[in-house]
Amino acid sequence: IGPMNVFEALCHSFSTMSTGGFSTADDSIEAWDSVYIQIVMTVFMFLGGTSFVLLYRAAHGEFKPIWRNDVFRTYVGIIIGCYLLFVIAIIKNGQVHSVKSVTLDPLFQIISTITSTGYEISAFSSWGTFVLSLAFALMFFGSCAGSTSGGAKIDRLIYLLKNCRNEIVRSIHPNNILTVRVNDRVIPHETVSKVIAFLCLYVMIIMVGGILLTAMGLPLVDSFFSAFSCISNTGLGAGVTGYGGSYSVVPDLGKWLLALIMMIGRLELFTVLILFTPTFWKK
Repeated sequence: IGPMNVFEALCHSFSTMSTGGFSTADDSIEAWDSVYIQIVMTVFMFLGGTSFVLLYRAAHGEFKPIWRNDVFRTYVGIIIGCYLLFVIAIIKNGQVHSVKSVTLDPLFQIISTITSTGYEISAFSSWGTFVLSLAFALMFFGSCAGSTSGGAKIDRLIYLLKNCRNEIVRSIHPNNILTVRVNDRVIPHETVSKVIAFLCLYVMIIMVGGILLTAMGLPLVDSFFSAFSCISNTGLGAGVTGYGGSYSVVPDLGKWLLALIMMIGRLELFTVLILFTPTFWKK
């Protein structure tokens, strides 16, 4: 319905719902400068970051379980909270040029980042370092498990926070028996332990990737940001940090490394890392 032709609309619908972020234009969605296109893509990126189990239930008229879902509520809460902080930062940095600057643009960027789609508003880099730090957090945890998004997933964030709370209480009352409960179900201790191990490995891969990229001559911030962006499958380039040139400045060996990190991030770490364990090949 908007200014895109059929081919462009089809390509962007694939790219948006899959949270892939590819575009048919070098300037991405800025090439069309259309509020309508931004609104449509914002809605479907949000749906792409939602668990498809919930979408399936919604399609069958079951709406109550959606809002009762702890993960979905956290997903919406993070978006609303970050939106308010983005708006404050945009106003503080004097980047308010229109109503769209404090309404659709920050919302689009937040949802694009948390769902790992990676579309970028041209003014994003001028919103300040505080916004960039919030983008880091959004990239790290991503959106809901069971969606097409990347990142560590909000589900794991909830498990981690609730387990940390339990450990703090247990340090005061060591005899207490505490469980991690999500969606009114007790999460087995083995699952919580696996989540903690996953998040530790996630951070370690970012650290190792960033260190290796610095050894290849890339600046410190951009090295770690590139590794971070790739393991979370967000695809925001190093140009966001002010270095410019995006991934074109990364040497060939660095591109191989980032390609491996992207694959590890997409396959949820353990699937790839077990290939490097002797036990796997013995069996």
